[in-house]
Amino acid sequence: MRRSLAVFLASFGFLIASPIATAAESESRDAVRAFVEKVNSASMSFFASGSEADASERCRQLLSWAFDVPAMAEYVLGKAWATASGEDRKEFLQAFEDEIVAEYLRRIKPGTKMTFVGTRSPVQGDLLAASRVNAAGKSDETWIWRLRPEGQSWRIVDVLVNGRSAILQERQTYAEVLNANHGDIKALINYVRSRTNG
Repeated sequence: MRRSLAVFLASFGFLIASPIATAAESESRDAVRAFVEKVNSASMSFFASGSEADASERCRQLLSWAFDVPAMAEYVLGKAWATASGEDRKEFLQAFEDEIVAEYLRRIKPGTKMTFVGTRSPVQGDLLAASRVNAAGKSDETWIWRLRPEGQSWRIVDVLVNGRSAILQERQTYAEVLNANHGDIKALINYVRSRTNG
């Protein structure tokens, strides 16, 4: 009798808790969708004025509220981040942000359409959400945003384009440059600048 009562109470508790959990998950998905759609909208407005300078400024504004550029910079620099001076870190961070802006604007041309696709299973505590990117004259791409919770919102810490991690590729490339230059971070900063201005 006691066993039956315990099973009943456990089942009853599960039935009560399930709708609450489902509602919370649904609310979280809605919030993620709203965030990603805001990112998509901001990205599609880069060239609203037709000015390259304005597009660059709009992109920097997007990075300031939607991306965790310092965390991305620390990851791509790898072990070199720990040994870099404060001034070198600051210089690298600026060069890295300039490169992100240049690459973003290369991919988001005037008339590009970005559409929210859905969310994916979390990875190591980070949320994943996907957008479909359609640019004139190019095949559609799927961008997966890796979102890290920050307060009541999120920050993007990586973008996977057709399954390839942007910051992982940069980390590998930067490591090769550092190895070729005996760990000289100034050489890496010059390399990043050359790619941005090239």
